[in-house]
Amino acid sequence: MRRQSDRDLYIQLLEDALGHYLPFARDERPLYDVMHLVRACLAYPGAIQTLVKIVEQVCGDSRAVRRVKELVEQLFPEPLLTFQERSDLHRIVRESAEGGFRTITPALVADLYRKAVEPLGPPLHCDPGDLSEVLAQLEELTSGLDGVPPLLVFVENLAARVAEPTASALRSWADRFADRLELAPEAKGAVRERAVRALEGTVPAAESAGPYSYLIIEFRPDAITADHYLTSAWLQCDGEHGVMLHCDDEDPLPRHRLQEVIEKLLADPQVVNRPHTELMVEFVLPRVLLDVPFDQIQINIEGLTRRLGIEYPVVVRSFDRMRSRTLHHNWRRKWNWLRGNPTRASLCRLPVRSTLGHELLYNNLLEESSIGVAMSFPPSAEREKTPDELWVSLHAGIPIAVWCRRRESDPGSFFTEVQQLWDQGVFSLPQSMLQLRRKALRALEKAPADDHLGFQLTLMFDDADRLPEPYVRLSAPA
Repeated sequence: MRRQSDRDLYIQLLEDALGHYLPFARDERPLYDVMHLVRACLAYPGAIQTLVKIVEQVCGDSRAVRRVKELVEQLFPEPLLTFQERSDLHRIVRESAEGGFRTITPALVADLYRKAVEPLGPPLHCDPGDLSEVLAQLEELTSGLDGVPPLLVFVENLAARVAEPTASALRSWADRFADRLELAPEAKGAVRERAVRALEGTVPAAESAGPYSYLIIEFRPDAITADHYLTSAWLQCDGEHGVMLHCDDEDPLPRHRLQEVIEKLLADPQVVNRPHTELMVEFVLPRVLLDVPFDQIQINIEGLTRRLGIEYPVVVRSFDRMRSRTLHHNWRRKWNWLRGNPTRASLCRLPVRSTLGHELLYNNLLEESSIGVAMSFPPSAEREKTPDELWVSLHAGIPIAVWCRRRESDPGSFFTEVQQLWDQGVFSLPQSMLQLRRKALRALEKAPADDHLGFQLTLMFDDADRLPEPYVRLSAPA
């Protein structure tokens, strides 16, 4: 190792085997350079053993190499992972950094670390944005309170939150690791069951965007006068019952006056003094209004006019599905699955109106992982008389749908934009859409044309857990 070119080769092979960069100060003097390298290896579990293994591969089984191996065996404990296990794990992380781990944020990694090491474990000393560093620190903890290495718990929890095929690769690695440690099948099964159960009923830290206040505005068709609507409105907060703000059962308004109601509700004292600063506006709409661009409505608050969709996240919800109990079963089933598998949710793309028949589309959308529908066209103009793709989606329980209101849109650019929004996190779609609408408005400075997709997209985001008061099932008094 006297020649620098040889040392550079060893360092390159070592970093490839460890799966991450090895930070240390280089020195032109060979002896000091090797000393710095050895000291850097002490900070990473298994790094010394890996370095010796590489030296043996390059130099052969000489007496000096055997002596170094003996010293390492005497001075350092056996690492938790074998050379091959460590290499395989870091390879999975490295190859999936741009794929399966796209939605894994540093906040979620730090949360998974705390759950793995439990309350008595050491704090995370490295950057949670560097998974390789986190895995290295976890490897130093050989056993948890229940006898299961925290690294195994972390990998199982990580596998429960990433997309395929990365999730299967991590679980296969965990199975091989547990088998080598001769962990009891009950212990291994308990770790995996805990990882899955931890997701149920919760939104992962990577997806959570709250706490929010929700202004829910419902427009109900009047039974007597065509194209006139009765209004109800509630203010809800995460995890709490809603407060009725407005209920009009006698004075239906024409469509062009709905803007007045929205402005009055935004100026309501209870909305202005809402518990949570962040506000989301949800429109509960019948089928005839689902394609109205409520996000582009010009609101005037205290003399300043702006589009509603750049002020708040704006989504629509289905009044017809909310009112019909027969459509709730699939909706509830889909939403429950989504809460536990946000990164595995799939998006069905519909570039043209269905020519295969609504029954076949319905059958495809019943698949458990089919959560969202993206349509490059608006709902059918005949939607009140015959079922269309959106109505089929509602029957199948699809809680999330995005469509372009422009009649002649480019499916390619539409699906590219929607996929980017989807990849940012399913539960953060309303916030991602808000940013897209603001981006569209900024684009007007360069090209004054309303053809940006941010002006044309409608997002249906139907939370089955949070319903306005009239639609909540009756329960026993608290």
